[in-house]
Formats: sequence, structure tokens, C-alpha cells
Amino acid sequence: MIDIHTHILPGVDDGASDLFESLEMARLAVADGITQMFATPHHRDCTPLTRFEVAQRLEKLQLELTKADIPLKLIAGHEVRLYDDVLQDWEQELAGPLGNTSYVLAEPLFHSYSKRTEAILFELIDRGYIPILAHPERIFPIQENLALIEPVLERGALVQLTAGSITSDRDWRAHRVAVTLLRQGMVHIIASDAHKPYRRRPILSRARAVAAQIVGAEQADALVTGNPQAVLENRLILAPTVSVGVG
Repeated sequence: MIDIHTHILPGVDDGASDLFESLEMARLAVADGITQMFATPHHRDCTPLTRFEVAQRLEKLQLELTKADIPLKLIAGHEVRLYDDVLQDWEQELAGPLGNTSYVLAEPLFHSYSKRTEAILFELIDRGYIPILAHPERIFPIQENLALIEPVLERGALVQLTAGSITSDRDWRAHRVAVTLLRQGMVHIIASDAHKPYRRRPILSRARAVAAQIVGAEQADALVTGNPQAVLENRLILAPTVSVGVG
């Protein structure tokens, strides 16, 4: 399996606090069957790092994984938060795509999904990028109205669910929307959004098992293996025809 959304880089954002936590997260991921992982620190509201600086820190962490005999390959990226001025950050390389691909892990603001948000996503698409909406099931306006994301999905944007939203109903709204998105064929990738070895852990197998009960084993495997592999190799993931509405 391949995890496209994690906060494994130590001491950068609200993810791993130090190297010990990063190594523990990596061990958990490998034990779960994850072989490759994108490190996607928040591009804002944390230590701002350019794409080059993320790659530098990732290289150091990869060396520590090798020393610890942890067979996990890391790839650099950003979780791009869709503030109004995010394209300025993009020009300064304070925000960027997943690795050297055309895919962008794009996080809407939790309390806002406006025409400006849509315009930013359209601008990325016009520049040749493919936005992957990070955990839309946890974004409050989207929870209330799935039709908000229909225009960008029709233009080729993709949806990434958080594994924990699928496996737990602790956040019942996120769980309900995650299941609805799965049932309507609107999900392309499941990722962990891992932050700590003890909170939102880098575990995908449980979500894959639950998803298989909803969409079937073959499609569930695609959500954690085939489609993330396409991202890694910069191949196209075809977006399905969407139907919206919570049911």
C-alpha cells in the first residue's frame, strides 16, 4: 500500500514531534503493509518550508529509516491549504505538488468552501495540475452540501478520504459523509493523514477492509494501492461520473 498523506517529518507541524515519533510511525506503517509514503507537511500554519527544504529534511529522515532498518520509502510533498493567497506561496515554492508529479494534495479550509476556493482549484487545473481534495468528509461546508465539490470533480479533481473517517464513527458527520462518498463512487484514494504513532496512526488496512464491504475488494485495493501508485508514477486516474447528495 502507498500512503499519500502523512505528517511524518519531525518538528515541522502538528505531526511527529521528533525523530522518535517519526520512526515509530514508520514502523507502524511497515507493519500494516505500507511500503511507500508521501511526507506532506502543512504548507502554512507551521514551520514554512520550501519544496527544496522539505526534500532536504526528508533525505535526512530517510537515512534514519535506513539506519533503523525500516523498509519504507519516503517521497516529498506538501499539504496545500487553500488560503486566498495560496498561489503566491505556490510561486515561492512554499507550496507544491506531490513529488515531481502533477498531483496536488489540496486542503480546503475547515470552515470555508467558497467561490474563491473553487477558483483556486480551477487555476491549478488550468496550470496542468490535478488537485486531490484532502479529507473533504471532514470539511464542515462540504458535510452539509456535497454539491459544493461537484464542479471541480467534473473538471478532474479527485477525492482522498481519511482512513479514520471510514473505520470510526467517533466523528459521526465525517463517517456518514465518507460512507456516502464511497457508495456514490466519488472516492479515489484513502490515506491515513497520520500525525502521531498514537493519534491518527499510519494505518490503512482497516479502512481498506471496511471500504471493501461498501465498494468491493477490487475497488478498495485500488484506493490504497492502484490509484496511489498512479499518483506516484504521475499516471492519470480517471474520475468517475459523480452523483451528489447525502443519503
